[in-house]
Amino acid sequence: MIVVDKGMCVGCEECLHVCPTKAIIMRMEKAEIIQHLCNQCERCILMCPVKAIKVVSAEYFV
Repeated sequence: MIVVDKGMCVGCEECLHVCPTKAIIMRMEKAEIIQHLCNQCERCILMCPVKAIKVVSAEYFV
């Protein structure tokens, strides 16, 4: 699962431009990933200049 660390996100919107499924939105000036739209391509991770987007395991949310 790909998630955004909102504490690290600077709101640059670079990730929005590379997401092929439009799974990233801006909410309160921070990126947010709509999980059911995300195809896990990881393009957003590569584009993020501050490394705020990461892959986490499902156990991260338990």
